[in-house]
Amino acid sequence: MSTFAIVLASAALIAQPSRTPSADRPSEAHLPHCVISMIDHVDLPAEEEGILRELVAKEGMEVDEGQVLGQLDQTSALVRMKAAEARLAVAEEKATNEANVKVARKLIELSRAEFEESQAINRRSAGTIPETQLRRQRVTMEKAELDAEAAEMEFRISGLELREAEAAVEAVDNELERREIKAPFDGVVLTLYRQRAEWVRPGDPILRVVRMDRLRVEGFLPADRYAPEELDGADVEIRVPLVGGQQRNLSAQIDYVSPIIEASGNFRIWAEVDNPPGPGGFRWLLRPGAEVEMLISLNPTRVAARPEN
Repeated sequence: MSTFAIVLASAALIAQPSRTPSADRPSEAHLPHCVISMIDHVDLPAEEEGILRELVAKEGMEVDEGQVLGQLDQTSALVRMKAAEARLAVAEEKATNEANVKVARKLIELSRAEFEESQAINRRSAGTIPETQLRRQRVTMEKAELDAEAAEMEFRISGLELREAEAAVEAVDNELERREIKAPFDGVVLTLYRQRAEWVRPGDPILRVVRMDRLRVEGFLPADRYAPEELDGADVEIRVPLVGGQQRNLSAQIDYVSPIIEASGNFRIWAEVDNPPGPGGFRWLLRPGAEVEMLISLNPTRVAARPEN
């Protein structure tokens, strides 16, 4: 090949437009088969042993966080609460009554004054007060001092007894609270495992509550076609099919991109979305287990950085 031909060929290669790595990359990812799943669902257990005296929950019942759904027998705990409250009242009275301490201090002042007065008399006129009487007065004064120390110690102990009585009341109150079955979050009662008047033990499931106001839409993407950085926080359109061929669209964002690639070569993603009312006045549009579509707008600034396949 002549030198002139080589130069022409080189010029032609240089003149060809360079390929943009992301020119043939889609800006969206379409997942036609995604599943709606629950974020929060729990089987509420019994925390104490006893008879299930009340069970106001019913399957399908909507509940609020903290709402009492059932109650175990509280008879024994209520009796212990009365006894604990009575002991607490006595302890409070003892812990706030300083009468014995005040009396003991006054007796010290009186016995010391008598002893010092007798000493003064003998200084003015030796032998007026017999030595045995002086010793008796000294012992009386010292005893008053010891009695005052004992009274102060008893007063401090009464403060500790008050704390003990308060703890006893708190313990019984805690047991009474554990004997109530309360909703852990806003949701719906899905299943009842026990009936009223049944005997239950700690750990026995009583009922199941699921959260319906916010759900999760899960799907899978091939790891060889999509990178995690394209998806993390990306905007999502969730397409919900309705009866009669209609469709409802919801907006969300990708909340989770799994760091693990499954054996199939796919990795899991999901988006959390508020569950709006459904058509015809039904409380919820989305139902766990249903299938929907997701259209993900890939992060544009990161798509451009993708290397060419």
